[in-house]
Amino acid sequence: MKPGDVLTTTRPIRSQKTGMVLPRRGTFVSAIENLGRQLILVNFGNAGLEYLFPNEVVAQSLGVKESLAVSY
Repeated sequence: MKPGDVLTTTRPIRSQKTGMVLPRRGTFVSAIENLGRQLILVNFGNAGLEYLFPNEVVAQSLGVKESLAVSY
């Protein structure tokens, strides 16, 4: 996955910062690991930047949906 890829949320998600329900589509910014958890930074345009867990987003690439969840 590269910055700018389109992501879709798997369910409605409320922003921790504003309390607004985030749009269903956003763009991938980066991925980090924090305390053993993978977090995906997503740009939702006017709604701002939010960190989400991989199971909360699906990558949309050339008509193919790809889960970002990591299996161990």
